[in-house]
Parts: sequence; structure tokens; C-alpha cells
Amino acid sequence: MDQTDSTGETVEKPSLTEEEARRLIEERYGFKVKSLRPMNSYIDLNFHVKVEDDVSWPYGYTLKVTNGTFSRNRDVFEAQTQMTTFLEHKGFPVPQAVPNLRGEVMSLESLRGNDNGPCSENMVRLSTYLPGSILYDVPMTLSLAYDSGVFLAKVQEALQDFFHPALRRPDNLWSLAGLPSLVKYLHCLKDERIKDEIRKIVHTFGEKVLSRMDELPQGAVHGDFNDQNVLVEEEPTHPGKYRICGLLDFDLIIFNPYVFDLAVGLMYLMSAVRDPNDPITFGGHFLAGFESVRALTPVEWDVLYYCVVARALQSYVFGHHTASIYPENREYLMVTAGGLWKLIDRWWGTPKEEIYKQWRDIQKSLRNQSNGSLEF
Repeated sequence: MDQTDSTGETVEKPSLTEEEARRLIEERYGFKVKSLRPMNSYIDLNFHVKVEDDVSWPYGYTLKVTNGTFSRNRDVFEAQTQMTTFLEHKGFPVPQAVPNLRGEVMSLESLRGNDNGPCSENMVRLSTYLPGSILYDVPMTLSLAYDSGVFLAKVQEALQDFFHPALRRPDNLWSLAGLPSLVKYLHCLKDERIKDEIRKIVHTFGEKVLSRMDELPQGAVHGDFNDQNVLVEEEPTHPGKYRICGLLDFDLIIFNPYVFDLAVGLMYLMSAVRDPNDPITFGGHFLAGFESVRALTPVEWDVLYYCVVARALQSYVFGHHTASIYPENREYLMVTAGGLWKLIDRWWGTPKEEIYKQWRDIQKSLRNQSNGSLEF
């Protein structure tokens, strides 16, 4: 979730104590809260809630309180609910909206502002909490990278049959189509060399990608396939081996080129690799998994290199900018952005053809393995 709206207005994180959250759940949903704990969030408030005498969903629920600025976009919340319902019917493990006592899956609540400031209208939603560990918390392996690519491609494939008018979000700053606006936030960075390099990359992206938007296949996408939003679980018969068991956070869903969505997944996958010497190899396995479901078009291949670095720039700049506004949440906000410039520097300093050759060699090697069994 971004830290500003499309006009550049600073977004204020909601103010809600644990006791207030507990009372809100009991009054609006009729549950008796057994336990409640805050969860990491960008500029919203999230709580993991467990309730008494609940046998229908033993894992508990997620209470999400959206900041007042984005709470104005009711149609986007409706699209999120419809998309998660659609994907659940297709067999994907995603959170499901829980109706309140009035049968509503969302409600605007008047909450007090920070530091006893004026009240704001905040959208409140409750959804099923999915068990599992986030991808960020487990060791990245080549097989898990491959499986992540497969999963993303299958989500994209399923969403080809989904659309909602609210998905057309031309002002969404996290869309790669809005990359030129990134230069407005460079004031949060101190290194002039880095700022100059970002301006050059943004200009190149406009020439290489934005000029070809009409050639790129597009559709409804998740928009934020990252290591904080993908859940995994350990396979019972293979200790230490993990499989994907959930997809979270549909705040950035959008109608966009599919290759943008792929680039998001690739960038975050590579940034999650603990071995700083080999992120591109892991990215190659992620892409191989993706292309085992859907092969990229020639134009998508041509622009992918620039899309990956574009998303890295967004995460780097917006992460630093938001951390400057909310220093108390800096540790979480900088989880990805903190060390991201090393990946950007390495990626942009490696010729596209060299990376693509490495990825093609990985795909060829995987295809040549005996009897189609992938062992890593």
C-alpha cells in the first residue's frame, strides 16, 4: 500500500488501541474475542483475532482497518472481495470476507485521529486468517522459487475470467505505468549519485516499456506478489521442504499488463534470496516455473528486464519515503527497501542479454531432466 494518494496527499495511519479493536469486533461482528495481537502493516492497521466457541474457522480472523484516505475507495474494496471470492471458488487459498451482524462485508467507522486529532472515516473489514509462514521467513530454495512462479502464473490464468471496473486505476502509484511520478519522491534520498541513476532508469523505462503498452497482454492481476504476501507450509513427508499454501493482501489489485505482475514477483523473489551472489539464478527458476504454465510473448520478453528494475525502484524509493514519515515503523517498512540498491546496481549493471541467456539455460536444463521430474 502506498503512503500517498494520487494527488500526493500524505496518508495518516489509523489510530486504534487493542482494547478499541476488541470492542469493535464484539459490537460489529458479535464475536467474543479470546485473543488479539497487532500484525505488521504498511499504513493500515491489522490484527490477528481469535474468538471463543468458533469451530467453523479455528485459525482466527484478520481485522483490517484501512487509513482514512484510501477508505474513500469503496469500489476498490468491493473489487477485492469479489476477486478473493472468485479465486476461492477456483480452488486458490485466499482470505475470505466475513460479514458483520448487518450482513455487510465492510463498514465505515468513525475513529479518533492520532494525537487526539479529528476523527476520520475508516473502512473496517474482517477476513479469515490463513495459517502458514510467510515466504520471507523460510529459506529460499530453487524448487520453492520454481513453485512460486507456477503459482503466480496459475493465478494470472484464473483471473483472465475476472473483471471489475474499479480495477482500472490509472492513478495508482504502485503500478509500473506510473513510474515517471517516482521522481517527485527523490527528495527523501541523500545520495545524489543514486538519484541521478534513478532518473536515468525512469527515462529508459519510458522509452522501452511505456511506449509499447498497447502491445502487452493485459488483465486483472494481484499486483503485489511478494515474500510478505505468499504463505508456505512445511510438507509433512519432507521436513525442510515447503509448499505454497496461501496468497494475501489484495490491496493493489489492478487491470495491468501481465508482465508487470510477473516483474513484481520476480523482483521480490530475488530480493528475498539470502545468498547475495545468486539472486538472478533464483529468478531464473521462478521464471521457468511461470513459463511452464504460460510462455511470454516476444514483446513481454523484450520489456521484462526493464519492468523488474522499475519495481525495484518503486520499492526502494517509496520504502525510504514512507519510513521518513513513519520512523516508528521503519524496521518493517525497510524490510525490502533497506538492502535493495545492491540488487538494483547489480541488475542494471548486467546486460539484459547476459541475464536472459542465463535464464534460457536454466529452462533448457530443467526441460532436459529425465522423465520430467524436477529435482533441485
